[in-house]
Amino acid sequence: MLAADVSSYSITMVSLAVEMAASVQSGLRGLFIEDEDLLRVSDLPCTREITLTTARERPTSINQMQRSLQAVALQFKKNLQREAQASQITWRFDTVRGRMRDIGLKPKLDVSYTIVGQSVSHRLQFDQARRTRRVLLILDDSPRQKIALDVILRRFRNEKVELTVVGEDPDIDLSSLSARQTVGGANEIVLTRIHRNDLFDLLSRFGPKFDCAILSQHEKAGELTHILNALRCPIILVA
Repeated sequence: MLAADVSSYSITMVSLAVEMAASVQSGLRGLFIEDEDLLRVSDLPCTREITLTTARERPTSINQMQRSLQAVALQFKKNLQREAQASQITWRFDTVRGRMRDIGLKPKLDVSYTIVGQSVSHRLQFDQARRTRRVLLILDDSPRQKIALDVILRRFRNEKVELTVVGEDPDIDLSSLSARQTVGGANEIVLTRIHRNDLFDLLSRFGPKFDCAILSQHEKAGELTHILNALRCPIILVA
């Protein structure tokens, strides 16, 4: 499942979700979140919208904002359909009203991977110029985590990757990852191992600097809330 709202939706996120679904031979559900808070604020008499191109102010309304959200949702659906059909995977699309943080905290039981968009989801875009990517992996016992990591490393092929692995015994065998043998170039991976006890100190210092994070959807609710709030990158929640 790919969950995104108006501030986090991008074709890059759709491409990632389609690649993930194709890797595990699964169907894909796109879920567009109509932000409740945004709709409420847009109906306040003091709220103004400032356009980026002209810097002009104009009043807002809940009906106007609803139409804008519906336009983005339609674009999301069309891109999802195109990408999914090109990869020959089944897909569906739904729109709900709510909050992105609630999606991350209440993943669906029948979903293997939940990709939660963030407002800086462009970080997953592929650049021609070589750069360093920062990936966070919070280990658990699920073999699906390595599949997700494999997909992310393929997207960052020909780029240097700083992989931070967090766990009670933060050890991972990179030699089995097919991404290192990707046609057209292999990843240069710098591996850092962090004990679970040091996770929140790490997030307080470097949380916004990660380009992608992979973690279990079964994290304790309080800790998961802290992690989601600390990160500013797309997050893959693994069942």
